[in-house]
Amino acid sequence: MDITGRLVRLRPVRPDDAPRMVESLADPRVVYHLAHWALLPYSLEQAQQWVANDQPDALRWAIECLADGEYVGGTGLHNISHFNRHCGFGIWIGPPERWGRGYGTETCKLAVEYAFRHLAMEKVSLFVFSGNDRARRSYEKAGFVSEGVMRREFWRDGDLVDVETMAVFRDNPVYAERIAISGA
Repeated sequence: MDITGRLVRLRPVRPDDAPRMVESLADPRVVYHLAHWALLPYSLEQAQQWVANDQPDALRWAIECLADGEYVGGTGLHNISHFNRHCGFGIWIGPPERWGRGYGTETCKLAVEYAFRHLAMEKVSLFVFSGNDRARRSYEKAGFVSEGVMRREFWRDGDLVDVETMAVFRDNPVYAERIAISGA
């Protein structure tokens, strides 16, 4: 299922996205604030395997720029718990020349709205590493608020850094009105 905004389209990941993923994830600036999965060299075989293997508790999308149709990153919902009505959110955008254009904020809003409207989630949460101020601002624009900080949680560049948990709830004004208007 495609989800289209003003700037980006979230669409299913395709096998032909794998080379672009590898290219973007080879840039240290792109992976610097991502989890451990992205810190080692990410091979074409790994990308192809990731594209081919669905997970039962996750939804994954490619982020496509509407202006030029280019693949600009990946996003998804993970650890989807229908019983507890919550899930996690993740995103990466690359190359860095694509940063600062609103793609991340719009992607975040589209994915979270999907979680509330179509999956009946009550809460969507994420982790953000200390120093990732650009992402934190984007998440805040999408309604996320801090739930707490795990001190010295993640090993990066020879030191332990803090990881903040952020969440947004279904009744957040960013989404509550849009969901009510659509009848979901």
